This record gives sequence, C-alpha cells and structure tokens, in this order.
Amino acid sequence: MVTKKKTSKKKTRRKVAGRAAPKKRLPGWILLLLGMLFGLVVAVIGYVNGWVPKPENPNNKPIAQVIETKKENTIEDNSADLAIEPKDNFKFYTTLQNMEVEIDAEDLAQTDTRKPSTYYIQLGAFKRLEDAETLKAKVAFSGVSAFIESSEIKQTLWHRVRVGPFNSSRKVDVTKRNLQKSGFNAIIIKQKQ
Repeated sequence: MVTKKKTSKKKTRRKVAGRAAPKKRLPGWILLLLGMLFGLVVAVIGYVNGWVPKPENPNNKPIAQVIETKKENTIEDNSADLAIEPKDNFKFYTTLQNMEVEIDAEDLAQTDTRKPSTYYIQLGAFKRLEDAETLKAKVAFSGVSAFIESSEIKQTLWHRVRVGPFNSSRKVDVTKRNLQKSGFNAIIIKQKQ
C-alpha cells in the first residue's frame, strides 16, 4: 500500500505597490493647545527673568516733558531776533455769523417750475404673456411687488415687467440693488410727469 503524502502549498500574498498605511497624527486642537502652552511658558520665563519692559509711570499720572532748545544766532545782524508772529486762527463761528446769503426770487421761481420725476424699475420685456407672468411670480418671491404693462411697438405686443412707481431716486436705487442681489437684471426708467 502506497500512501500519498499530502503536500500543501503555502499561499503567499504579494504586497501590492501603492500607498503605505497612513501615519497617525495628532489632532489639530492638541497642536493648538501645545502651542498656547509653550507660548505661556516662554512668557512666564521672560517675565520672571526681567526680559519684559516695566512701565515707566506705574501710577498712570501724566508726566510733563520739558524740551530745552537753544537759538544760535549765526547771522551777524539782528534779523534773527525778530520773531515771526503767528497768524490768527480762523474763527469759523464768528465769521459765519457775519456772512449773509442772498437768493434771487427768480431762482426760487425756477425751483417751483421743475416737475417731479417718477421712476420705475424694468425687469424684462417679453412677447409672451406667460413669460412675463413667470418673472412677476419670481419677483414676488423676493418680496417686491411687480406689475405687467403691455404696449404695442411696431405692430408687436410687448409685456413689460416693472416695479414702482417711485418718487425718490434714492428709493429706486435701493430697490434696484436689492433686486440685483436677488439675481434679477434691472434698469431704471425715469418718466417726467
């Protein structure tokens, strides 16, 4: 009887070339804490050894400084002895009280004849009413009330989406900037009354 020995082969695993296992690092908060601790130790050592300058005035009282200057007369004549007189300081309030402003009656009349302007913000013009309604709804979600104005230009009906009216140029500018921040293209239209 012939017995066969079982021969077993060891399976070897080959190492695959690639990344090595990541090394464990200290978390960032530990590094920050260690840095602060190190800085504190250095500051205490510096304070104990006297490396930190001490305040010159520990009582916080103001110290008057006196600076002595010597005039040297290099010019032989006495022109150096002449002192230059300082100019008078401008006294705004006393000068302003003495001033008077005159306005002509014609200038006042011109301001009354000017007509105030009305401002609108136009966000778009569409041939299809559905497109204008869609933009009006998007504007309403941004918190601004818009309206649609329809007009015929060269036998084509246009639907304009507008916001307004505004009587102040400042108000229309603020509203335009808010609409632009919300992502709308806006232009200001000025209409005289």
